[in-house]
Amino acid sequence: MDFERDVSKYLDKHKGEPSVGALIDSDDLKYINDLYGHDAGDAALKTFAKVLEDNFGKLGKVCRNGGDEFAVFLKRTTRTEGRAIFKKLFRQKLTFSYQGKDYPYTISLGFAAYPDQGASREELLNKADAALYAVKMTGKGTMAAYHPDMVKEGRAQLGFNLRDLAVNLPGAFFIYRADDGKIIFANRELLRITECSSMEALIEIIGWEVRGLIAPEDYAEAVESCDQQVGDSDDAVAHMDYHVITKETHKRIYVHAVAHMAKNPYFGQIYYVILSPKPEQK
Repeated sequence: MDFERDVSKYLDKHKGEPSVGALIDSDDLKYINDLYGHDAGDAALKTFAKVLEDNFGKLGKVCRNGGDEFAVFLKRTTRTEGRAIFKKLFRQKLTFSYQGKDYPYTISLGFAAYPDQGASREELLNKADAALYAVKMTGKGTMAAYHPDMVKEGRAQLGFNLRDLAVNLPGAFFIYRADDGKIIFANRELLRITECSSMEALIEIIGWEVRGLIAPEDYAEAVESCDQQVGDSDDAVAHMDYHVITKETHKRIYVHAVAHMAKNPYFGQIYYVILSPKPEQK
């Protein structure tokens, strides 16, 4: 890869001269793909690549590692200078355009300094990866410099982030936007109880909307109950009981729903909802 070759050659030629390496993720590309489609995800990546090139291209090298991860190398840059440069990126409003509309997205970044924290390109970027992993473990959307206390357990081992936790919760869990009822996330247990093999299968039967998840005869009462409990609050919890109808066998599962309304900087007011099956009313 040109990036690896060029950075290694530069470090060999400028031994001991301060430099900074960083790894940067476009957060939740899967959410963008699920919410707006893969064409939108591609648009987001192309936009982000241009943002990185515009910010860092003249200062060093930029490379896409694969997926939604990019590598950046800053020449003749100290750790303190690198932090200031990266902070400018985080002060920008990051959006991508798709079909005439602008959508926001966030990024996560980890960086390390040569020669103090890495004596080679490989070691430098491994330390940057550990810093990025630490950011992902604490919720994404920010940056961190490498510190010796950061120990990367390995992405396929015991480490997990908040998204992994939500996906693997033992209870059914989903998130939807308050203004239009659009579901933006569903975990594996919700897919299981609705007899859906994937998020795409769930969307096929509910049409993206929470209205499609709730049995038609229960929907109006559930909405009215939720509205009464939440009122004008921006941060409230509502409790409701309703039926969910499964995809394959069309069973009616009676559930208790706990919905927590909260404000999100990217989606506005959203509901986090946990469903628990309960005995059918007599």
